[in-house]
Amino acid sequence: MVLSLLLLLFLVPTNLVHAESEPRIIDQYEENNTFNTAYPLGNWKYKLLSGTIHAPEDYDYYQFTASKGDRLAIRLSQIPNHVNYDLYLYKDSYGYPLIDYSTRSGNQDEIIRFDVPETGSYIVLVRSADGSYDDWNFYRLTFIDRIKTATYTANLTPTVLTSPGAGTTSQVASVNLSNQQAVPDGAIVRSVSAQGTISPSLGHTYREVMNGSEGIWYTSISGSGSFPDITVAKELPVKTIWNVRYYSLAHSSSTWRNPQLRITYEYDETYHY
Repeated sequence: MVLSLLLLLFLVPTNLVHAESEPRIIDQYEENNTFNTAYPLGNWKYKLLSGTIHAPEDYDYYQFTASKGDRLAIRLSQIPNHVNYDLYLYKDSYGYPLIDYSTRSGNQDEIIRFDVPETGSYIVLVRSADGSYDDWNFYRLTFIDRIKTATYTANLTPTVLTSPGAGTTSQVASVNLSNQQAVPDGAIVRSVSAQGTISPSLGHTYREVMNGSEGIWYTSISGSGSFPDITVAKELPVKTIWNVRYYSLAHSSSTWRNPQLRITYEYDETYHY
């Protein structure tokens, strides 16, 4: 009898013993399985949370508020191995209209980028795509303030340009920023100014700049190096070839030394997610 009991103990599957000895992770946001019971997060900025899917029918709803003009990203990451979770975004209003979704295969990160059209309440949903789940491991849900701004100053060659005056343009100076690693991929121009010294100062002198992706010359205001017609709405890429030149209406020659472009741009830090 003793021998039989010992044999039975050795035959118990080790993974079953392990599973029974571990407590299941407690998800502090439950019960949040419906639109009406969505967990309230408050304002979305910089929120970070961890949750679990503990059954095929477990849907995790989270409610947040956002203001018109906010530009956020919602990222679902650290999805456990061997499961597939998806991400959905809804307006918190009658009928809960779907705004966007991310349904990549497997446990790849999911991401939704959202430019908020109106101030109000919204709901994000994390759910299993195929009934797979893991109630021993957390997923991570992050709300990201994704648009950043920065400035880059580019030196152009040649470093000396001349104009004979009377409205005649100088030769062209250029710089190729296509592979400039200091500028993030996907960066969009917000504003541009052309710097460097033009002498003598003759008045009615205009600098011009061309973004290679567009092929249009923009002209500065006389005596200024800024280009008011270049705005973020044009969505001009920073990483391209840039050209500059100048001219003066005065009937005298002049020289532009050390031409530079100071480019203020914005970029999406989730561009490669």
